[in-house]
Amino acid sequence: MRYRIIKVTILLLMVVFCSGIDDDSKMAMITVNKPQADRMEALFKAALPLEEGTVIYTKVPRGLIVSVDEQLFFDRGSIKIRQSSLPVLNAIISVFQTLDTYCIIEDHSDKDGVADSNYQSNWELTIARSSNIVQYFIRYGNISPDKVFGFGFGEFMPFKDNVSPAGDMDNRIDFVFIDYEAKR
Repeated sequence: MRYRIIKVTILLLMVVFCSGIDDDSKMAMITVNKPQADRMEALFKAALPLEEGTVIYTKVPRGLIVSVDEQLFFDRGSIKIRQSSLPVLNAIISVFQTLDTYCIIEDHSDKDGVADSNYQSNWELTIARSSNIVQYFIRYGNISPDKVFGFGFGEFMPFKDNVSPAGDMDNRIDFVFIDYEAKR
């Protein structure tokens, strides 16, 4: 699993930055947007059984990010998905199955998250957590392994104050639904 993620990441970077395409064409290739983000956000808002404040929707050039409080999915220091979060995961999967896109599952934890775990760093903990969610998507959601990827960022990508009050969503799972086409 980890090898596949590394291989795909390296391949994408090589295609974009090592090809004989000039810089303006590379940017055009990366950012040809489809107008799906609004529609995807509406679908997720209708499907997700979450209280206000536990989910944030952010439209970015790469697509729609559905950020959910990490505590909903995991106990502190644990990589085991909570049973109580399965309806949320199943709702995300059901919407994802209707979309013709990819999903990147990114886990973020503050620097204190690793204290109660068997991992040496938050980065390792977040990789294991995102991998478990990816495996759930594949096994129980029948999502193709080619359509879902997991990454862990530890404490290195906190939310900024302009998106969420400081610290409120630094421990989060980001479900990134890609909303662009790569064209040459």
